Formats: sequence, structure tokens, C-alpha cells
Amino acid sequence: MTTPDTGDAPPRRPAGALAAPAAPLLGIAGAAKHAYQLYHPPLPTGRARTPADRGLPTRHKTVVASYDGVPLRAWVVPGAGPHTVVVCHGMGRTRSMTLGHIRLLHRAGHHVVAYDLRNHGDSGADRALTRMGERYTSDLRDVVYATAADPELRGGALALFGFSFSTWPALQVVPRSRVPVAAVIADSGPAYDVPAGLRHFAALRGQALPRWLRGPRTLAAHRRAFAFFALRMLSLTDWPPDLSGCDTRLMFIGSALDSFVDPATVERTARHYPGAQYWTAAGAPHMRGLRFDAAEYEKRVLGFLAEAFEAFEASEVSGVPDASVVSDASGASGGAGAV
Repeated sequence: MTTPDTGDAPPRRPAGALAAPAAPLLGIAGAAKHAYQLYHPPLPTGRARTPADRGLPTRHKTVVASYDGVPLRAWVVPGAGPHTVVVCHGMGRTRSMTLGHIRLLHRAGHHVVAYDLRNHGDSGADRALTRMGERYTSDLRDVVYATAADPELRGGALALFGFSFSTWPALQVVPRSRVPVAAVIADSGPAYDVPAGLRHFAALRGQALPRWLRGPRTLAAHRRAFAFFALRMLSLTDWPPDLSGCDTRLMFIGSALDSFVDPATVERTARHYPGAQYWTAAGAPHMRGLRFDAAEYEKRVLGFLAEAFEAFEASEVSGVPDASVVSDASGASGGAGAV
């Protein structure tokens, strides 16, 4: 006796079982799982690429999170110096995604420190359900402090380079750090309206649900519940952060073809900060500006860092705050300039 090959066919269920109340309940259950996975994604398989694979000098470093003892694994790629850029990858990725940026910064003479976020890559994991925003921000502050104390790296100014999700802690750590941050570059984030951004992400994530769970009522429940759970887990406070007392230059980069974070909402965040620069990488999907608009990306990023580090050094010598950080300026949407 033979039986048909069912493959990945969905399990049999009573007719109309998802039409009422089970449909929204399934959407809510899926949303809770996906919200947890947002901050605790599955780990990638296979060997991770390293700066050494690209011929760059590499030293391994471990920073223990002061918040809860989670080990954070970092690469130190020394350059000519004296300045250092701390690089933070996007959610669900690893520090390997930033290898092109590490090489760019190293060739420009900067020291680079790139680390895996908690619950990502080679760093340790937690099972936390709340205060994820505080944990990620505290972790970045620990990496900043460890970088400033490193004998090979200290002596110059320090900048932060964040992507997508990590642009949030990159901004939030600035007023909380006793080590001055000369500049922050935020690529493909952050969204100004965080709940709206999470709802948009939920809509994208919902399309990955099994076809038999993609009914309108299920997807609507999934979208609302995902934003609720993800926001409660993030526990984001003071957003956007008040940076009025910080002499930190800001550059925001939108990706023109970004389906995850609308470049318009990144520009809206930039406009919140007088003097911040905003630029859109032409033809670039999410976090891919360096690949799709390489020449312009390199020119703008390296030029911004050179000016920020020079201004930081001048303010350290004179004791006078960097006037460009607090002055009003204007710039055109889609181009470089202050917003």
C-alpha cells in the first residue's frame, strides 16, 4: 500500500478553523516568537569571515558586559592611527558583514574595533525578555571604554559607525559615555518613529509565514502584536536621545532602495539634530551603500570622519566646543549637508 508524498504540506485542520478566533491567536503566537528572534536570532552556520582573510592585521579581544556578564567578542584592526572607529553590525548579522567598511577605514589610517552584538556571532547570549535597548547600549559603552583603555588604541579621538538596529545604541550611548565620542555615522537607520518602524518590519516578516497563516485577520493580528512585543522587549526610552550637551558630529546615511528602513524616516531623525549631515546612497538596498554607490560613499564617509576628528582635536586643544555641532544649518534632501 502506498501513500502520497505530502512534503511540506500544512497539517490538516478543520474547515474554517482559522476564520475565527483561532486566526488572530495564531498571529499573536507567531508575533511573540518573531519578536524574541529579533533580539535573539538564529546563529549563522559555517566559518565566519575575518579581517585576516582580507590581509588585514587582526587582534582578538573580549569585553565582558557590565550589565550581566555576557562576553562580547571583538576584532581589533590597528591602523596608522591615532583615531579609532568602533563598528556595530546590523540585527541578525555579524561583524563579518562590516568587512568592507573595516577595510575602508583601515586604509584611511584609522584603528578599527568591530564586535558581535550580544546574541549574535561569537558573542555570548542571554535569554532576556526586557530592557534589550539598555543592554545593547550598555554593551556598546563597555566596548567604548575598553577601546579607550587599550594601549594600542588610546591617544586619538573615537567615532562610532552603526548599521540599521545598532544605530539606536550608537546614538544613545553618546550622552551616557564618560569617553567623548567625536562622531557617529548611522547607516540605514535609525527610524524616527520606532513603533511605526516595527509595524513595517512585522508586515515584511509576516510574508514569511506559511501560506495557510497569511490570511488578513492573522496578518493584522501578527503586525500589531509583533510591534507590541518587540517594543516592550526593547524598552526604548529617551528617543530620540537629547544630544544638545554633546560635541558629537552626526552623519546619517539612507539607502535609496531600502525596503526595511525607509530613507525618509532616517532623514527625519537627522532633521531632529541641528547640524547633522544626511545623504542618500543611490541605488542601494538596506545597508549596501558601500557596494552600490562605492565612490560617493567612500568620499563622504572618510571626508566626514576627517573633519570630525580634526574638529575634535581642535576643541580639545582650545577647550572651545565644536560650533558646527550646535549651530543651525540647512541641506537638501537626498544630498549631503546639514539638516
